[in-house]
Amino acid sequence: MEIAAIAKARGQLVVPHGSSVYSHHAVITFTNTPFSEFLMTSPDCATLRPQFDPILLGEPVPERGRIHKSVLDKPGFGVELNRDCNLKRPYQH
Repeated sequence: MEIAAIAKARGQLVVPHGSSVYSHHAVITFTNTPFSEFLMTSPDCATLRPQFDPILLGEPVPERGRIHKSVLDKPGFGVELNRDCNLKRPYQH
């Protein structure tokens, strides 16, 4: 928030790197952020899926290149922890 305010005071744009459901809430309030990055996390990098899938439920994904503020209008960050998700590590210690 502070970086966006400093940049705005100097007439500069801000585009956060590595955006996620958490930064989309902030970005949508900045008037000097023309777009937000959405990371493609599917194995083929062509299928659109939520960044934290399957760990979080209700995570918004862009539609036609946009995440609309209406999908962010939920309590908190608008996502829930998927309690049925098996969080096994892919390696052994």
